[in-house]
Amino acid sequence: MPHPPPPPGLPPREACAWQPFFCDANVWRLLTDGGLPEPGAAVFLTNRERRVAMWGQRAAAVDPIVWDYHVVGLLPRARLVLDLDDRTAFARPLAAWLAHAFRPAAPPSPAPRFRVVPLAQLLATFSSDRSHMRDAAGVALQPFPPWPAPFRAELGHTLPRFLDPDDRIAGVVTDRDGLLRLPPT
Repeated sequence: MPHPPPPPGLPPREACAWQPFFCDANVWRLLTDGGLPEPGAAVFLTNRERRVAMWGQRAAAVDPIVWDYHVVGLLPRARLVLDLDDRTAFARPLAAWLAHAFRPAAPPSPAPRFRVVPLAQLLATFSSDRSHMRDAAGVALQPFPPWPAPFRAELGHTLPRFLDPDDRIAGVVTDRDGLLRLPPT
């Protein structure tokens, strides 16, 4: 099924760097490659249980898939979510993306929490060495992206802090309703 064309000013999905199971690295590249029409933000979604049910994801043979966490891009002024892992649309209006990706699950899944991190804060605080994608023996759980990890030794591996809703490392943590009410930046 062909994907709908992106809104004006957005690159087509096929032009974006993407590696399955590396949503944080994919969104880092999307936000830092300079091809977006406005400065974006990263949205980290998870919950205390690290079980977020989502619909419409490429990795799912059957909906929903349950992620420990997921990361998408957000164009705050346009109120547009950029989800490189969505099966049918790379870009959706925020409210439409929420309705598409999050539905009542059986059994019920804990509600996601959303950490919205503007690009400047992301660049100053995010660092991943991809250790979370290795087993105890150090073997990669999934093929790694061909580009370097967004790792900065002076920060260490900060990804776990972005997934802790109580950590104040960067951005604002909110629920679904709060995400819809966030002012454009």
